[in-house]
Amino acid sequence: MTEVKRVLSRGAVRGAPANGGQMRKLLTHSLIAAAALLLGVPALADQPEDAFITTKVKMELLTADGVEPLNINVDTLEGVVTLHGQVESASAKTKAAEEARTVKGVKDVRNMLAVVPSAAKERVAASDATIEKQVKKVLENDTALANSSIKVASVHGGTVVLSGKADTLSSHQRALSDARSVEGVHKVASEIKSPDRLGDKEIWSEDAGRSTASNSASDAWLTTKVKIGLMAAPGDLSPMKINVDTRDGIVTLFGIVNNDADKRTAEQQAKKIDGVKGVRNELQVVPEVAANRVESRDDQLLDAVQKRLEGREALKDDQIDVEVKNGVVRLTGTVDGFGERMTALTVARSTSGVKSVIDDLQIEKKG
Repeated sequence: MTEVKRVLSRGAVRGAPANGGQMRKLLTHSLIAAAALLLGVPALADQPEDAFITTKVKMELLTADGVEPLNINVDTLEGVVTLHGQVESASAKTKAAEEARTVKGVKDVRNMLAVVPSAAKERVAASDATIEKQVKKVLENDTALANSSIKVASVHGGTVVLSGKADTLSSHQRALSDARSVEGVHKVASEIKSPDRLGDKEIWSEDAGRSTASNSASDAWLTTKVKIGLMAAPGDLSPMKINVDTRDGIVTLFGIVNNDADKRTAEQQAKKIDGVKGVRNELQVVPEVAANRVESRDDQLLDAVQKRLEGREALKDDQIDVEVKNGVVRLTGTVDGFGERMTALTVARSTSGVKSVIDDLQIEKKG
């Protein structure tokens, strides 16, 4: 099939099929927004990035009462948060979802938490002095916090208050997790000052595999790289139905796949990523109801991907070249940051009929 190609440029759309055709008229932002509304394409002016939402939800859970946050996996796709893991009661399950919904940008919560009474963490009787000593030790020994200055402000009745300064939002989350992991701690409160957004290097780095032991952002890097690997995987894998979470280099896959072969493929893709220490494959096999699959033509897919990209306000200043061949979308061109890069890839791969996405986007910071 003939490859088709079009360019999403700064503030306008131009281009034509690769075999030569009439140039599309330039569209202003107002026309793009109007078209997005008519087509049902979301024009999200200030939708926070999924990685940011995931981080903030984890922080809310780490500082919440009545849940065991270290037993909960969190992933976000297009603003929809999925919670997976085990909690000790129905009230804890409800509480976790409530905490997630408080985060700006969360559009919905898929609560897949299983109620397992035995999952309740046994309360360890420990004096506040002992807890304070242990939390300080954990924070001091965590090399991921080497560039932060985080202190234990107080401990009272098993509630730990942390203060100081974290160099990144990821480091802030890491410190809360460290404190929460200490036996005897049942709640963590934060007075830590940190950036309130994820930097590009917290979402993606070519050094992720080599920096796992010393950088608090490495888990987020690995999650991003696994997701991109799944989106590029050939075959019938449906990456938009697969959730990914990473903790200390261990990747957890959850969500649904159509068959055992897809479950194995997803695990193999995750294991290929440099820096992944192990994979917990908790994907559920749920066979898709048989249906006649209608293959979309490449020009139809190109139009669909193009329109969905146009509907994203976050990409309005980026120059993205879209090519489609045999259902495989290739994105080239430039975007302003790693958040925009992940948004573009997710939008393309989640378009109905797309088989896989090849990522050739480059980061080009605009002055």
